[in-house]
Parts: sequence; C-alpha cells; structure tokens
Amino acid sequence: MHLHLLDMGLSDLANAMKPLLGKTLSHFLPETILTGGFLFAIILDLLISKPSQKKVTGYFVLGVLMLVFYYSWQQWMPFTQGKPWEGGSMIFPYMTTLVPSIGMAVVDNFAVFFKLLISLSAIFIVLMSLLSREVEERGNRNGEYFSLLLALTLGMFLMPAATDLVMMYISLELVSITSYIMAGFMKDNARSTEASMKYVLFGAFSSGLMIYGFSLLYGLTGSTSIIAIRAVLSEGAAAHSINQVALWIGVILSLAGMGYKISAAPFHFWTPDVYEGAPIPVTALLSVASKAGGFGLLMRFLLFSFPVDQKTMEPILNWPLVIAVLSAITMSLGNFAALRQANIKRMLAYSTIAHAGYIMVGLVAAGAGVMELGNGRGGSDAGIVSIMIYFISYLFMNLGAFYVVMLIANKIGSEDLEDYKGFAKKSPLLAVCLSLFLVSLTGIPLTIGFVGKFYVFSAILTQPKWFWLAVVMVLNSVVSLYYYVRVMQAMFIKQADENTAPLTSPLAVSADGTLSYSILSKVFIFAFLIPTLFFGIYFSPVVDFTSNVIRFFSLQ
Repeated sequence: MHLHLLDMGLSDLANAMKPLLGKTLSHFLPETILTGGFLFAIILDLLISKPSQKKVTGYFVLGVLMLVFYYSWQQWMPFTQGKPWEGGSMIFPYMTTLVPSIGMAVVDNFAVFFKLLISLSAIFIVLMSLLSREVEERGNRNGEYFSLLLALTLGMFLMPAATDLVMMYISLELVSITSYIMAGFMKDNARSTEASMKYVLFGAFSSGLMIYGFSLLYGLTGSTSIIAIRAVLSEGAAAHSINQVALWIGVILSLAGMGYKISAAPFHFWTPDVYEGAPIPVTALLSVASKAGGFGLLMRFLLFSFPVDQKTMEPILNWPLVIAVLSAITMSLGNFAALRQANIKRMLAYSTIAHAGYIMVGLVAAGAGVMELGNGRGGSDAGIVSIMIYFISYLFMNLGAFYVVMLIANKIGSEDLEDYKGFAKKSPLLAVCLSLFLVSLTGIPLTIGFVGKFYVFSAILTQPKWFWLAVVMVLNSVVSLYYYVRVMQAMFIKQADENTAPLTSPLAVSADGTLSYSILSKVFIFAFLIPTLFFGIYFSPVVDFTSNVIRFFSLQ
C-alpha cells in the first residue's frame, strides 16, 4: 500500500489505515485478552472486601491465562511439506518513506513460541502462588498481586514480538515496572523492600542506557523499525557511509538494557538480592518467563537489525564476539559465585545467571549461522533451535526446583542450606524430587537439562572459531555440579542438629514423623518432574516443535 502522506489529511490517512488496522488487530487477540483481564481483575478485587476471599482473583487470572494460552496456540503456523511457508503478520502498522508498510510488532512462530512458553510459565506461577504461604499470609493484597501477574505477562508477550525500538522499550518498561512492584510484594519484610529498591535503581540505570543507545541508532538510520534499520545499514555499508564508532556505541548501550533483563554480566548485580527478597513464585517467574522474554527481545534485535556487507560478505557488526565474551563471563561468574552461597534461593539466583551464559552460547551460534547465510556460505539453524530447546527444558527443571524450595519453606520457614540438613528423613519425596531437578540443571544425561545443554554445545561446535567457548561451557557445567551436590549432601548425608530450623507447625508432620503435603501439591510436583525425565529420554517432540520456530528465519 503506497500512500503519499504529505498529500493526505488526517481523516484520509485514518480511513486508508482502517482496513489494515482491522486485519492486524485480529492477530492481537491474546494481548487484548490479557489487557481486558487485567482491568477486570482490578475491578474484581475492589468488589471483594474479605481478605480470605481475595484468592478468587487468582482463580480468575488462572482462567484468563488458560484462555490466552489457547488463543496463542491458535496463532502457531504448522509446517506442511510441499506448501510455501507463510511469513509473519504485522501489528500496529505504519507508513515510512523507506518501507511502505511496517509494524510495531509481528506475529510469527518465533513470537508465538515465546507466548506459549511465557503463558505456560504464568499458569504454573499462579498455581504456585495459590499454594504459597508468603502470598497467603498477605491475603489483603492478593488481588493486586494476581492482577499484576497479567500486566507482567502482557509485557513479556510484547518483548519477543516487537519489531520497533519504541515497542521494544515500552514492552521492557512494562515488564520492569511491574516486576519492581512484585519484587517488593512483601513490604513488611525488610529483605523484600531492599530487593525492590535495588531492582528499581539498577533497572532505571539500565533502561536509561538502552534508550540512549536506541536514540543513537535512530540518529544513524532515521528510523525506529528494525526492518528499516537493516535496510539503511545495508545501503550504508555498500556506500561506506556508516559511522562505525557511533553504531558500536549505540548497540552496546542498547545491550545494557537487554542484558539487565536476562541477568547477563555485568548487568546482573540486582539478581541475587531480588531473587532472595521476592516471594518464591515471583522469583521463579523472573527466572524463567522474564528471562525468556528478554532473550526473545535480544534475539529479535540482534538477528534482524544488522545485515552482511554485500560487497565484502562480512558482517557490518561483529556482535557475536561481544556476546561470546559476555557469555563466558556470565556463566563463570554465576557458577563460581554460587559456590559460596548459604541461601538456596540466592544459590539458584546465581545458577540462573550461569544458565543465561549457556543460552548466550546458543545465541553466538545463531548469529554466526545467520551471518553465514547472509554471505552465501549456507547458514546453520542449529543455534536458534538449541535456544528454544534450552528454554523448554529450563521451564520444567527450574520451576520445579523453585516449587520444591517453596514447599520446603512453607514447612520449615527457612531457605538456608543449613536448615536442609537431614531433610530426606522429613520428606523423602521432596528430597528426591529436588535432587532430580538439580541433576537436570547440571545437565546429567537422561534428564531434559542434558538435552538442552547438548543441543547448545552441538550448535557451537558447528562454528570452529568458537571452540574455546564450548570448552568454557563444559568446564562451567562441571563447576555447577559442586554446588548442586552440596544441597543433596545436606539433605541425604548430613544430620540435623540444634542449629537446624524446626518445623513451623506441628500440623505439618504425619503420624510416621514425615512432613505431610496435600494431594494437589504432590500432583503439581509431578507436573514438573514427569516432563523433566520423559523428555530427557524421548526428546524428538521437543526438537520437532522447535524446528518450526526457525522457519521464520528463512534458514530452511
């Protein structure tokens, strides 16, 4: 649709855009449901006066998220052999002189994959929250808590779908501001208040750096659309008119905001304190869904904004080198810092930093593959597939670990490793399940964690120049085994002593002296444990599903 914008009035422009808007907004249905659900949840909370009944909002939010998951699934485009592959659908279209019709966001399998992952994570988090003592004890604020979960999910949906710098910033800020509030949900707890304040300070600083980086990119290219930015940079590379120094500064500053969201070093400083101070369900959500949204945003930005110089057949910006260095620093810092932690939530916080480093290894392989495709050497899709597989594995094993930690905290009122001594005698089921989740996080065979790491490792080995990064990844995996084993040692080998925290309630103990849990709690444990073990043995469905994601990248 070509429009002469200068010759049109506002009413003519609006009329011309109506058909396009109506068509594209139909692809915005999951986000529309989240927005409406958020507004209705606030009203519902106002109508419920008794704190004991505030959980009704949680059940309503659970229903909204299930509906969102269903409509997100309807947006998935399955691949049929022999039929042409359909591209993505633009949302919030607008006109430019460079590209006739582009959008602020897009619906494609890449975005839909993250929508499914994030909505499934949010469903699990709502269920965890309904069983959490930390949330239950603050029942008068449960309505606000569950409402904010929908707002947070909406922001995370927009992050991997954004194709415009403005939308990228808006979505990241929506996630960040909501996360600040949820991290400080337990405002009567000094740790939670401190965590929220640190989160705000680090987040504001990182967001400021990112928006300044975006402004430099806009100044260099004259557009905020990554599609238009790619076109301008491609033409500029051919004419040798790109200011490389300004471009590098803009990209590095932009990476600061995205690196903060995925807990990559050196933007990770907020992570341990926030993970320790926030309610366990919020910590679990930030560690999985928020990280997934951040990586979706980062991948969209890096893989689609920077082309290959068609004359020299070299990338105009060698960003994989920057990501590789950050990956090695991130995984090493996360693992070695976790060795000294005495609080299991803080230990898992550093563990998530290390896992961000592992996923960045896949991003390096993905970037190298896309660049090879651009210069005609036949690119590899292994890096992109490996990241998707890793996120699926991370969803089950990490949420499972946090859920078990939450159940233990509900009973003993502590997250200190010292209080896990002899826990296997108090609850053999939880001790075994937590051990299996930790084994999977290490990447031991026959677990889904091994599948995720194996595919990332295999992807980076397809790029011989990054062999050193594969070695760093393997060595760090060995280091991680030590602090995961410390938890198992405390539960199975060490004996409880006078310093071990007692049970917070005598009702928690069964007649045989072990801890008692509801049937629902046990069912929920196996909802994480079964996929962790099943897909560790039979992982073909996971690989087949993620293979459809990379078709949007035109790599096959």
